[in-house]
Amino acid sequence: MQFSSNVDGRESLNAHLCEECAKPLLARQEALCQGPQPCEVCGENAFSPVPGVRRLAYVCCGCRNRYRQIFFELCADQRPDLIERSEGDILFFDMCFDPEIEDWADIAGNRAMKLLGVHEDQ
Repeated sequence: MQFSSNVDGRESLNAHLCEECAKPLLARQEALCQGPQPCEVCGENAFSPVPGVRRLAYVCCGCRNRYRQIFFELCADQRPDLIERSEGDILFFDMCFDPEIEDWADIAGNRAMKLLGVHEDQ
């Protein structure tokens, strides 16, 4: 399977993934079509999974804004190089196709979810 990712038209990446490696990305794309899900923080309607974490975790728009703020604060502390590379676009962390960055984003994203009040077993 082939996926393409652009960051503000400047950084382009074509990734050829086997079916097994493509499953998480396909699941995330399919989740966008599922309709509203309950926010894991406040219970309001959430329409898409949060970027950065590997598991499908849903938060509403208000909680998503707080998640993004926390995530980028963690990024500034731990990986400031990724702020510039992502151009502040949190979706970069879902489509960068760099295992090292995706591993870091999963840890940081789960930490941000925990700081929002979500327990890992949800």
